[in-house]
Order: sequence, then structure tokens, then C-alpha cells
Amino acid sequence: LQSDIVDARDNLRKAQSRFRKAMPRNTAMGLDALNRIIQEEKIVVGKEYFGPVMQNIELVHTKYQTAVEAAAQNSLFHVIVDTDATAATLMKRLERDRLGRVTFLPLNQLNVSNVRYPESPDIVPLMHECIRYDPKLKKAMQQVFGKKLLANSPEVASTWSTKCQMDAVTLDGDLCSRKG
Repeated sequence: LQSDIVDARDNLRKAQSRFRKAMPRNTAMGLDALNRIIQEEKIVVGKEYFGPVMQNIELVHTKYQTAVEAAAQNSLFHVIVDTDATAATLMKRLERDRLGRVTFLPLNQLNVSNVRYPESPDIVPLMHECIRYDPKLKKAMQQVFGKKLLANSPEVASTWSTKCQMDAVTLDGDLCSRKG
């Protein structure tokens, strides 16, 4: 049992190291610091602080992982909070102590519009097809995934991204941006 525990801890350490290398250094530093800051500031996890987008989504199926990562890009590391006041408190601490940079998504300030998705057998809304999330975080998820489509080929992705002014991604992670 002790050997299994040692192996598990070693695997965890390696996975955390690989994970930190996948994001900008300042973001990794900021996310690490936030865990300490929310305790010191007595910010309630699950009510005022929800954590990064990536910790608040669940893939419907593992086959969607590459598509979701490609579509969201660095937005996966954006931190969801309840209000801009909470974000300001956390941001001040990060800046004051030079602990890194984090982008916040304050739920009370997000203005997202309802998106009309095209109906076609070749594409589906990524937000509805690929991920699950807590309904109270819907605005944040719409901000990150709202204008993203999942297409069955790069050609279809290119066509629909231009036609609908939405980003389209394939299961392989080929991304066609609405911006060209």
C-alpha cells in the first residue's frame, strides 16, 4: 500500500508539472496563489469563487477533449467568480504581492446574448454537445463556449465559421476562427 501511495503521489506531481507547462507562467503562478488568497480573504468557494473554467466543466465523452481544448484555448484558465467585487479583491492581492496574472469572469458583469445556432447535420453547438456544467455558471460558459461549433470536417468548419460568424472546431482540434 505504501508503495502505491508513493507511486500515486509521484504521478500526481508529474501531472501537475505537465499541467503548469501547458499555460502561461504568470497564469500558473496566479492560479497557485489564488488557493492561498481565497483562504486568507475568507472567500467562500462554491458561492463567491468557482475556480478556473476547466475545473467547472465535465466532458460528455473523452473524444471531445481535443476539440474543447482547441476551442477554449487559454479561456480554460479564466477564473469564475460571483461579482466584480470578488474579482477586484483577488486582483488587488495578486498585483500587490506580484503573484501572477489571472483573467476573471465575474458572473454579475457578463453580458452574453442568446445565440441562434444553425441547424445542420454537419455541425452542432459545442457548448450543448460536448460539455456539462453547473447551470449557475451558464453565463461564464456562454462567454467561453457560446459562439463555438463542432464540425465534422475542416471544410465544414471553414464554411460554417464564415457563414455564422462563429468559431468552428473539429474533433481533431482543427479550429476555424470567425475572424479569419
